Amino acid sequence: MSKFNGGFYNFTTLTKIDNGTKYFTCGREKRIKEKVKKIEFPIKILMVLHSSGLTGPNKATVSLLKAMDKDKYKVDVACPRDGDLSKVLREAGIFRVPLEFGRNRDILTAIDLIRILKRNNYHVLHGHMGRVGPMICASGKMAGVPAIILTEHMNDSSHTWMREDKLRLRIHHLFHMLSNSILDRVIAVSECARISYIARQGMREDKVVTIYNSTRIMEDHRVLDDSARTSLREELRFGENTLVVGTVGRLIKEKGHEDVVMAGRRVLHKYPEARFLVVGDGPQRAYLEALARKEGLADKCIFLGFRRDMDDVMRAIDILVQPTHRECPESFGLVLIEAMARRKAVIASDIEPFREIIKDGENGLLFSEKDVTALADKLTILLEDRAIVRLLAERAFCVVKERFNPESAARKTEELYSDILRSKGYDLTEYA
Repeated sequence: MSKFNGGFYNFTTLTKIDNGTKYFTCGREKRIKEKVKKIEFPIKILMVLHSSGLTGPNKATVSLLKAMDKDKYKVDVACPRDGDLSKVLREAGIFRVPLEFGRNRDILTAIDLIRILKRNNYHVLHGHMGRVGPMICASGKMAGVPAIILTEHMNDSSHTWMREDKLRLRIHHLFHMLSNSILDRVIAVSECARISYIARQGMREDKVVTIYNSTRIMEDHRVLDDSARTSLREELRFGENTLVVGTVGRLIKEKGHEDVVMAGRRVLHKYPEARFLVVGDGPQRAYLEALARKEGLADKCIFLGFRRDMDDVMRAIDILVQPTHRECPESFGLVLIEAMARRKAVIASDIEPFREIIKDGENGLLFSEKDVTALADKLTILLEDRAIVRLLAERAFCVVKERFNPESAARKTEELYSDILRSKGYDLTEYA
């Protein structure tokens, strides 16, 4: 190697080496400059969540973040200040960056997000889909973030939430066309959500990947179960041996809770010792409570409302029913896998996202949506034979442990981050 005109040359490769920049020469005429781009671990990632509650997407995201390799990936979360999410992030040791959202402050939010991204030199911006998806993408582009990713939590190819507003739908399509040109990848939380997104947004298939939501695996379930189970059952005046059927979710018509009440009336006629729990709140609560009283279930179908102690509630039930209708743009079945991870038998309506989790008769039971008789029949099968309940519960646990565990989701997400950065010419280097 020899010095000539202010730089060092390797005469074997005709390469000038100067401050990390390589100049490849071809004779005396042509010189091509290539900047070597290096990122030393940990890769810095900003995850953006636009709501502050413990929604399904937020819970799944926290589960993912807890399982990520902290030595290689440093993940901060930008989200609103108030809400249960902030407390959970703090307890998990995940750094939270305050970022406020609102329909009348999108421009201010974008300015704040750009400042955050520039100040901290993040390598990856990972937002979560919703109305603010395009704004997150644009902010990342203006801040010069190397990799931009969004996670899609919806499964609504027909835009049911805005199809009556043609102008709004056109604007929505325009914004997403622009953001799709910026995005490096979209993560869909199920295969049906992936197909829906491609159809809805017209994005290239190879840019949309499926990484399933995950949940904490309750390996210590049998040890922790007894005290919490007994305590809540005593509070509700349920016997220890009473089979309890639970349903969890926002109380809206599309979630199908009315089907559970009506099926409960038929089941209790034959098995009066069974009990039902409806967990959640929403606009249909008063109607459902009145329906339960009308059908003679007043003291046998308990409405718990919104609960923060969902671990204890899950332990108190034996069978979880998820009766969602197709009109509800369900993208996954997080409540299903949460129950399965706690070794609970599950029954769900036979819709696409649930079929990706449950194989009928193997790790759970499926029934035709809106078919109250079919749901009552499935419940009767389990109420008649507790051995089947235990068998389905154990198989359900094994499926979640294998397919929907946080470690698997974390490794796939980490690999996606690294692949995108490498595809853009970045050399990822671990500390010695």
